[in-house]
Amino acid sequence: MTAKDAEIEVLMRQGLAGDRRAYARCLALLVPRMRAMAHRDLPAHLTHLVEDVVQEALLSIHLKRGSWDLARPLLPWVRVIIRHKAIDMLRATPRARHDPIEDYADLGAPEVDPLAGLHLEQALARLSDRDAALVRQHAVQGVDADSLSRSFDLSPGALRVALHRALRRLAEAARKEEEWKPTS
Repeated sequence: MTAKDAEIEVLMRQGLAGDRRAYARCLALLVPRMRAMAHRDLPAHLTHLVEDVVQEALLSIHLKRGSWDLARPLLPWVRVIIRHKAIDMLRATPRARHDPIEDYADLGAPEVDPLAGLHLEQALARLSDRDAALVRQHAVQGVDADSLSRSFDLSPGALRVALHRALRRLAEAARKEEEWKPTS
């Protein structure tokens, strides 16, 4: 046992006897040792959990300090607590899944059909210029009704009717195209 170990043990005994300053000094000297112990117990990729292990162990030491057998050395008792807290932390840490990239053929594939804009423009080409502009600004660009009313010089009621008719014509054109497609 080193002189530092002996000092920590003496301070813990004094702390158990009621000396708060000795107990605080004991914990202050113990923490760097506990960090080193936790660092050894955790795998390299989980060393970020060292402080969590130390904090859990400090809490446990504080709550169970009366269970330390004064006839035995302090640091092995602390060592066991650190080891158990590290194991608890490892059990609580979710394990990352390692799946082969080959299992994900669609990885990086666009979520949106890259031809969707082209198809929309082809569909809008079947409408009159005014109807296509109205649907494009409302449905694609998200222009609000007041702005559309001003830009197309329509009252709000007339705008609703014009928009409804344009969307109906677009739906009819799409339906006709589906009917003409050959089935395979």
